[in-house]
Amino acid sequence: MDKICLNTRDDMLIIDLDKIVFIKANGNYTQLTYIEGQEQLLTIGLSKVEDIIKQAYPQGQPSPFVRMGRCFLINQNYLYAINILKQKLVLSDCAKHTYIIGIPKQLLKEYKRMIAQKYSPKEQ
Repeated sequence: MDKICLNTRDDMLIIDLDKIVFIKANGNYTQLTYIEGQEQLLTIGLSKVEDIIKQAYPQGQPSPFVRMGRCFLINQNYLYAINILKQKLVLSDCAKHTYIIGIPKQLLKEYKRMIAQKYSPKEQ
C-alpha cells in the first residue's frame, strides 16, 4: 500500500495511491477520484502531482499511473477496457465501481499498442 503526504500551509492530506482510479487536471488545480467515488481537489497542478507520485515508488518499481494527454493520469491497476472508436477508456474494480473517460483516439491507439506489448506472451 503506497501512500503520499501532501502538506500545504493550511492542511495536510494523506493519499492512498492504491485507491485512486484517476487524476484529472482542473485548471491550476488537480482532482483526485477514488475508486469508491470520493473526490479530492488539490491546489497543485497535474505535473507536480505526477512528480510526487513517481517519487513515492521505490527505484526500479514502476508507478501504475500513466499520463494520458494533458488532462489525465490513470491508475493502470483499474484498466478494464479500451474502445478506440468511441474514444473511451474504462476503469473498473470489477465489482461495483466503473468510470468511463473520454480520451483522444490517437492517445488510445498508442496506449493500446503499449498495453498489448506488455501483456502479450513472451517467446522463449
